[in-house]
Amino acid sequence: MKKNLILAITLAVFALPSLAYTTTSNTSGNGGPINNPNAGVSGLEPGDEDTYYTHYKTITGYKSNGKWGFYSKDGRINLPPMFTEIEGLNYEYIKVAINGQWGIIDTNGNQIIQPKYDDISIMEHDLFKVKLNGKYGVINKNGNVVVKVLYDDVDELTSNYFSIEENDRKGLITAAGKVIIKPQYDDIEKLGSDLFKVESYDRWGVVDLNGKVLIAPKYDKIETAKGNYLKVKHNGKWGAVTTTGEEAVPIVYGPLQVNKYIKKLY
Repeated sequence: MKKNLILAITLAVFALPSLAYTTTSNTSGNGGPINNPNAGVSGLEPGDEDTYYTHYKTITGYKSNGKWGFYSKDGRINLPPMFTEIEGLNYEYIKVAINGQWGIIDTNGNQIIQPKYDDISIMEHDLFKVKLNGKYGVINKNGNVVVKVLYDDVDELTSNYFSIEENDRKGLITAAGKVIIKPQYDDIEKLGSDLFKVESYDRWGVVDLNGKVLIAPKYDKIETAKGNYLKVKHNGKWGAVTTTGEEAVPIVYGPLQVNKYIKKLY
């Protein structure tokens, strides 16, 4: 969490730039006290010092005696001050910590992930990458484990496929927890809608969604082209192959010239 600390008497304001918010102190000053700052919050009195507010989409965070709590003005949400740190991830989720252990709540005050992880970062498709004891896994917005916390690293390739890393080698796992490719490659990247490209010793190949090798790693570069064709580079020259590895355009052209020949394939 990026913190911008401004000291004014006993007021501290921490900025959360990744979330739209406003902050208002309930200490006396130029603006006076805020309107009903403690609505739905027990144990706070107007004029409390070192108390400030961060307004999220549907929830307000307040800090008292060094701890963060949350409430909503309609009284639906009332989480007492228990979090030692908070960090806005986006307009739906808030990262919260208790003594260095991180969890997730949403802006309706629901706990998504119990605060027990060393770190959490948000991925796409409402997924969260969690870290515990140096290992990584993935949890979804319902709090269910998608990828067990077993790997040196995990990256989202699609909503249903993830690269997993062990001992600097990468493999492929599904959202159902099925290991499609055991960690063996230098890198794995998405290639079009239903393929992945894999790197081994600076050479690239292609596998399908089931982990079947369609093209063994042998090209310097592989890029998507139209239809069932791939643009490939080898020894400084470009050509095209089918997704099963059959040569469609000889690998003898420059990067721009080869595009002309690929267009003729349609």
